[in-house]
Amino acid sequence: MRWWVRSLLTGAAVGLVVGFVVGGILGRIFMRILFRAREDTLGFSTAMGALIGDFTAGGTLFIGIAGAIFGVALGIGYACVRALMPSRWWWRELVFVIGATGLLLGRIVDDNRDDFSLLPVTLSLVLIVGSVALTAIPVPILMERFAPDRERHPGVVAHAVVGLGLIAVGVYATSAIASAYAVEKLF
Repeated sequence: MRWWVRSLLTGAAVGLVVGFVVGGILGRIFMRILFRAREDTLGFSTAMGALIGDFTAGGTLFIGIAGAIFGVALGIGYACVRALMPSRWWWRELVFVIGATGLLLGRIVDDNRDDFSLLPVTLSLVLIVGSVALTAIPVPILMERFAPDRERHPGVVAHAVVGLGLIAVGVYATSAIASAYAVEKLF
């Protein structure tokens, strides 16, 4: 029981720091890139209530906090599913980053769907994927450093569960991408 609690707390702490620092910084930089790509959207309100082109300390802090929340989800998620994932750390890392990126891409697009009528869709999607993937990459590395997993060799059932999970995440991400392009075509 102590091992699980330690893993969950370590996952939450690692995710919090990585999400705030990496996700927050990349989120702010990538939002600035999006604004520069479509400066004619200056002053429009986003789905979250922010003004496009408005560069404020409060907005930057909000992005950092949102990154931290997503980071905590990444850290706890990794702590919970790593027992099912491949034994080799690089396979585990790859599976985690792909799954987390697809899942969070879908979630972010769903939460901000209306913004795709204002911003360049392809660039927005590429930047979301980049920021989520770059935020997810250090989570397993730091987790295995601070709370190493027990030696285990997941079987066929675990591999099937992970494979089906990746397929489900792929369908979810694909439907989110399609909905982003559908919103763009409406406007």
